[in-house]
Amino acid sequence: MVEKNITPMPFIGLYVAAASLLCYSAMIFNSFFTFSSYPFSSPVKFFGLNATWLTLLTVATKLTGDLTSPMWSPLDNLTKISSTVFLTVAMGQFLTSLGSMNGTDMQTNLTALSILVFTVLVDLCIQLGTGVLDFSLFPEIIFSLVLLFGMFIAIVCSALALPAIKKRVESKYQTLVKQMEAAAGGQQSLVRVEELRLSITKCWVMAVSGNPQFLITRLASFVFMNIISLCSSLVLFQGLTRRNTTSTHFYWKTICHNKQSDYKWSVLFIISFQFCVTMGPVIVDTILLTTLMSYKFEDNGIKISRKEFTVEPYWTENLVEWRQSSIRMRILRDNLVTKLLQDTKSLIFTFCMLLQTLVVIFIKFCGIVYFYVGLPLIFLVNFLLKQLSPAHEVSNDQMREEIDLSHFVILLEGEKQLPKSLLRKIVGRLCNHIEGGKNQQPLNLLNLLKQSFFYKCAIQFDSSQVSSLLSEEPPNCWTLPVMTLTTIAVALPNIANQHVDELIRSVDEGLQYASYIDVLDEKHVQKCIKSAASVAWMGVKLHKKWLDVDLGDTIREVHSTREVIQRLADEAERIVKEFSSTGSQNFVNNPLYWPANVLAANSMYRISRTILLYYGNGEYQAEELFRKLICMIANILVACLINLPHLIATKWINNALEERFKSICNAAILFGETEDILKLFEERQLLGIGPSQPLCIDEWLRWMESETQDPTTSTSTTNSGTSSVVESNDELVIVPM
Repeated sequence: MVEKNITPMPFIGLYVAAASLLCYSAMIFNSFFTFSSYPFSSPVKFFGLNATWLTLLTVATKLTGDLTSPMWSPLDNLTKISSTVFLTVAMGQFLTSLGSMNGTDMQTNLTALSILVFTVLVDLCIQLGTGVLDFSLFPEIIFSLVLLFGMFIAIVCSALALPAIKKRVESKYQTLVKQMEAAAGGQQSLVRVEELRLSITKCWVMAVSGNPQFLITRLASFVFMNIISLCSSLVLFQGLTRRNTTSTHFYWKTICHNKQSDYKWSVLFIISFQFCVTMGPVIVDTILLTTLMSYKFEDNGIKISRKEFTVEPYWTENLVEWRQSSIRMRILRDNLVTKLLQDTKSLIFTFCMLLQTLVVIFIKFCGIVYFYVGLPLIFLVNFLLKQLSPAHEVSNDQMREEIDLSHFVILLEGEKQLPKSLLRKIVGRLCNHIEGGKNQQPLNLLNLLKQSFFYKCAIQFDSSQVSSLLSEEPPNCWTLPVMTLTTIAVALPNIANQHVDELIRSVDEGLQYASYIDVLDEKHVQKCIKSAASVAWMGVKLHKKWLDVDLGDTIREVHSTREVIQRLADEAERIVKEFSSTGSQNFVNNPLYWPANVLAANSMYRISRTILLYYGNGEYQAEELFRKLICMIANILVACLINLPHLIATKWINNALEERFKSICNAAILFGETEDILKLFEERQLLGIGPSQPLCIDEWLRWMESETQDPTTSTSTTNSGTSSVVESNDELVIVPM
């Protein structure tokens, strides 16, 4: 008989240990992240239910399903337990990641997880039945199998409830948003900065309380799965303490007790890493679980009512829908067979509903048992939370605000109001995000906007008297004219480098926000036109080059301001005409297919020709034109950034449930960054003015053309606070630097 070659076995074991270590690192980061950020858990970043981690778990549990090797040594048998417990604890980490999945992803990942779990269960049962495993560890093996199956049932039970939970959360959220809009009187709430801040706060509370990851931690199954993880760690610890105990079974005592594992030294690494996987996250999750229970104790005390055993409708709603759905099979044309299949399906799902109900009741019972068993620890945690909380004493105004905000907490059926301390923590985190945004305020942009004299005709940068180079003009966007005007200002001679660099920094900050507004305007502006400005701006910003034209060389080669503008206009005209002569007519006749450099050149041609047309044969003073260009740039940015409240509002209206938490978090940071800008607009009474479609610059231009048909005068406030009258004509305003 040929002896088998076991030389590569230790290296295979090392590979299994490495997979276990990688899973351990991800799980421990995931546990600490969830604990430290609770209840603001975003979609799981480190360890989630997906193909990557399921593959690594399959590798890490390889020894559990090894049916070809006898594996008679005590360490081999211990790895069976550690791998099973390791898989159980890992599944407990998967629960919160279900909240970020849609129905298809959830079904696919749960199917893959089911295959892995049942493979492990069947393999271990086969090994138990064939006597491969040491019967001295029989209790630990049985308990690990039961706990693994219980964890799997709990995660499936939660997955069945999540679609119905998300429907309820989405419906409640949209209802509260409509109530907010109705109470605020529509868009009038966006005119005042404080009203905008209050709207962000309300939507933040709704987003956090309705965050799927946070909702999962409030389910009874989350408590149950943490209990299973804790019990699994105790089972593994019990198995480790009995590792050196002599086997009570005669066969194992005489023959197998001194057997060495085929995996040799690598089996110790496997056990060590999987033990760490078991103990690390369990400790963190136990602390989190105790904290959750302390919140429950804070509101309800130690009294448990019958309502705790009520099975809410969302647990079985998905199964009810499946039972009521009809079977669609074109092959079956016999009504009798179809009726039989439909009745069979109804019976199956009725049984599943009954089983789901019993499982939920058992889960809730285990949670209540854990609550009373851990009551001393809960008392201690609750006492420490009160002592360490900085917001233990709150003013009457704060309490009044919390009472108002409590109406915007999204709760599920049977769920009581969130504790006040947790609501204070939620509001406090929003303030931190806003303050974080204030630390990144665009101060250069704010100084530029203060130089604007916004009035009718304030952003007319393109004259209709300039003839088109091609048959059709492309639609415009906010960023492209700002970039073009800044390029002209940078190219002007006899301007101090300090003023040029300051203008570039200010415009660069403004373009970032203007690009956000352009992204919202999907109806009027195409993506290619939006990207043309960013392509040309990078050269101006980094190298002071517009396309292939070095703005420094342009200044040195010419002798007057008029020649600088003429040079830019001629170069832009050359680029457009070269494209029209060499490009396909299908592309030339459709501006949406123009390259980025052609779109930028067309904008440069029209704006530079407009400036030449305005001055005619008159004098060109570089300093005077530089100030006028600054004023024009500031006016365009003002007209664009008036839409900031609308931009912020879209963060909590037009987004999916899974993305809403992160989106409103970004809205809070954006509000902090632009709060001073919005206050400046509010002081000048600019918020709320403009056309009915403020996102589009072309709508702005048409609106101002209609306004200029009735000449009037408007006043604007200068930086020193004095008022200056500006006639509503086509002249640009000269603003002192």
